[in-house]
Amino acid sequence: VKEVLAGFTSFSVSRELATNLRPSADYERVSLLLKQSTEAQRFLSLKPDFSMGRVKDVREMAKMAALGKVLEPVSLVEIQETLASTRQLRNALSKLSKELPLLCEIAGGIVELRRLEEDIGSCLTAEGEVLDTASPQLSLLRQQSKQVREQLLSRLQGIIRSPRGRRIFQEPIIAEREGRYVVPVKVEFRREIKGIVHDVSNTGATVFVEPMSTVEMGNELRELVLEEKREVERILRGLSSEVGAHEAEIS
Repeated sequence: VKEVLAGFTSFSVSRELATNLRPSADYERVSLLLKQSTEAQRFLSLKPDFSMGRVKDVREMAKMAALGKVLEPVSLVEIQETLASTRQLRNALSKLSKELPLLCEIAGGIVELRRLEEDIGSCLTAEGEVLDTASPQLSLLRQQSKQVREQLLSRLQGIIRSPRGRRIFQEPIIAEREGRYVVPVKVEFRREIKGIVHDVSNTGATVFVEPMSTVEMGNELRELVLEEKREVERILRGLSSEVGAHEAEIS
């Protein structure tokens, strides 16, 4: 019977609740549960298109956050969506409190965490990308990185397009190796350009060189990228700490 019931669930926690049910000889308890079920049927007849939305089982995430773990952006977004969906459920039931008093009473236990919802939403996209506007520092670092990257690529393009460059480069392209921008040099012309070799092609015919004239700019870009990474980590740590502080309500 429990397996049949669980087959109608669409949420992992609902299935868990169904499979954990036990028979009861407590008349008052059974009566209450039947009345709740009747109200649920009534609710679905009043709201035939109702859905729990994008609710996920976020209990383990909240628990890990409470233990100090920095959550992945996608996990934080799932928590935000779950909070939003349960808040909407509570609001939907509160409008039907006269018709569905028992369900409304259960929904009263849902704690709204609008501040946490908003904090996650202001920092992350629905896909889990950290927004430039997540902090003034992150916005500044990304602007600086963009400017330095454009200057660096422009200088490399100039090297590639020069008469000398057309002769010594395997292809007129700029590649990236371990976060450094490099140009593909024909191995026989390796000595004609000063720079750092970051890679060699499988055939050995091409070496990927970072010209000395762009090394300092590459260092600056690398430092900005690392600073950006630290700032993103700080933002995610702050959001995760906020989740951890509300573990009980979320669970």
